[in-house]
Amino acid sequence: MVFWAGKKLSDDEELRLRRLISLLERTGDEETATNLERFLPENDHRWTPNELETGTYLGPWMMFGADVEPGFSTP
Repeated sequence: MVFWAGKKLSDDEELRLRRLISLLERTGDEETATNLERFLPENDHRWTPNELETGTYLGPWMMFGADVEPGFSTP
């Protein structure tokens, strides 16, 4: 999955991202979880105009190859 400032996530991407954030929180990686939370739709207001304008080209963006097992439940 690749995320950038202001990217509109598909339902599947959003679900996978929420599961990944939940997993990171449970395993104690709060810093990465907090950084990823910024890419959730409810946090769109946190992006600056400059980040939104350049998001797909220059970042901030984040890419993950992690696969979250469907058996994990999101709190």
